[in-house]
Amino acid sequence: MVQVNQYIDFNGKLLLVKRIFPEHKLNPHFDVNVMREWTRTDILLKKEGHLYCCEIIEEAEIISEERLG
Repeated sequence: MVQVNQYIDFNGKLLLVKRIFPEHKLNPHFDVNVMREWTRTDILLKKEGHLYCCEIIEEAEIISEERLG
């Protein structure tokens, strides 16, 4: 497992890559929901023999000083 903090653009969404696991070190029948909960991430992606555990970066919302009160 590698813990990283890099960003990728995936299908028009900005993702923060939090962890990368080599697929060969994972149980072939692991539960994706458990993996997402354990890594505290929103989405899992596979590429070139690695599993990327990512968090979706939500778009920023402008808040005026008046609303901050």
